[in-house]
Amino acid sequence: MDIPDGLRWVFVALAALQFLVLVRVVRGLRAPEADRSVDARLDLLDLLDSSSGFLLLVGLGFGSLVVGFVGLALMGVALSLKGIRFVRTRWSA
Repeated sequence: MDIPDGLRWVFVALAALQFLVLVRVVRGLRAPEADRSVDARLDLLDLLDSSSGFLLLVGLGFGSLVVGFVGLALMGVALSLKGIRFVRTRWSA
């Protein structure tokens, strides 16, 4: 797969932005009040979603198909878990 150099730099810039989101989510998980919060599971789901997006963009940016496919697989898991959570909250209300 031959990705043009300009597009690779776009993927690397997007991966850097996704890394900043990942750092924010990890800092939120490490907060002292995060253990007592009900939203801790949602934060873990956000961590999975952010890390999968980061891996996908890094894989595309550096031309590593294996890393890109791992990120895509993790993103599929994160989106399916979010969908299951959405359906369960919709039906229980």
